[in-house]
Amino acid sequence: MVVLYIPLVTAIVATAFAAVVLRQYGAHRRTYQLMWTTGFAMFAIAAFSGYLARSGGTTETEYRFFYLFGAILNVAWLALGTLYLLAPRRWADISLGAAALLSLAAAYAVVAAPVDLTAAADSGRGFPNGSLARILAGVGSGVGSIVLVGGALWSAWVFLRRRHNGRRAIANVVIAVGVLIVAAGGTATFTGASGVLELANLVGLSVMFAGFLLIS
Repeated sequence: MVVLYIPLVTAIVATAFAAVVLRQYGAHRRTYQLMWTTGFAMFAIAAFSGYLARSGGTTETEYRFFYLFGAILNVAWLALGTLYLLAPRRWADISLGAAALLSLAAAYAVVAAPVDLTAAADSGRGFPNGSLARILAGVGSGVGSIVLVGGALWSAWVFLRRRHNGRRAIANVVIAVGVLIVAAGGTATFTGASGVLELANLVGLSVMFAGFLLIS
């Protein structure tokens, strides 16, 4: 019974995270904050869809929402925020166009592909091997995780070289660890392991939130 509520708790944490970043965006109007808000809102939608699937029996609609906003898009949009924070603006703008194309392709992929509800409920692999949805999940989550971890570690190194910024350096390392935990859960599910993703998402997101609050 406890496992049932893990996705719901994750959705609550993700919503709180999105609200905190959105509040910062309202005060400072930084583009990276808007991108991060979008990513965490997607995280919340995916987690809540997972909760609905666990609590009432998985439906195709719930699984498609879970996969679109969780497996494919949320990490990619979080990574976009990191690019707007650290990369030249031109690169970030080009990446925004790529993220928009990824989102359109992902929406088509998850609607067009057939869903195996038995496999979705058992292992999370509801789309066929080699389907566009599965490929885009690897691209969005894989590339996005690399950008997030790399950006956090780079920021940690920059802060570490500055005096009196040790707390921010540690906070960025904590964020990187949180991203790795989420990525590990996604990788386990991608290879067919079950029962890992929900806990990894909750723990990883909570670690990321702790690191973010440590910086703020």
